[in-house]
Amino acid sequence: AAVSGVAGAPRPAAPAIASGNLGVVLCYSAFGFGYIIPATFLPTMARQLVSDPLVFGLTWPIFGMAAVLSVAFAAHRLHGWSRRKVWAIAQGVMAVGTVLPLLQPALWVLAASAVLVGGTFMVTTMAGLQLARERMPANPTALLARMTTGFAAGQIAGPLLVRLVGDTRVAGLDALSLASAAAGLLLAITSVWLWREGSGSASDARSS
Repeated sequence: AAVSGVAGAPRPAAPAIASGNLGVVLCYSAFGFGYIIPATFLPTMARQLVSDPLVFGLTWPIFGMAAVLSVAFAAHRLHGWSRRKVWAIAQGVMAVGTVLPLLQPALWVLAASAVLVGGTFMVTTMAGLQLARERMPANPTALLARMTTGFAAGQIAGPLLVRLVGDTRVAGLDALSLASAAAGLLLAITSVWLWREGSGSASDARSS
């Protein structure tokens, strides 16, 4: 009888993704949208300022070098920080890098944008995925899948927005400027949300 009772007992349901993780998924989706705009169009912006491919082509090496150096810096200097706080700071810096080209059309501005975006891309990726594992240590697969899907959707939405706007000007902004402004706004909003949520969450204060 005892055996049959155990066999008939309902199995515990699989752990569901916490409702607070919806914000994490949206923040990672905004990261995909915000990252892809400068990552895709910085060389195009530079080419509009100078015709020499040796000059406007430097945006990609600058971007890549900043990404490499940022990983080394984060590994040695930020390992004891809250994952959410690291993500919030990186996403905020990326927001600044995204809107910089809107302020002044100059090569040094584009170079600064490449440094700020390239220098936060890998840090944001690491912090976001590590935070997902902290929030669901038993089985983070579902949350990681949703974050990755959201990131991919953001990457598709960025160039698609530029394409859809085309030659139309919205509020005086061309397609690329409008997408950059939208990316910067989304990154800034999600950066603030991550920081505030991190300040009020004891579970995200762990450094391991």
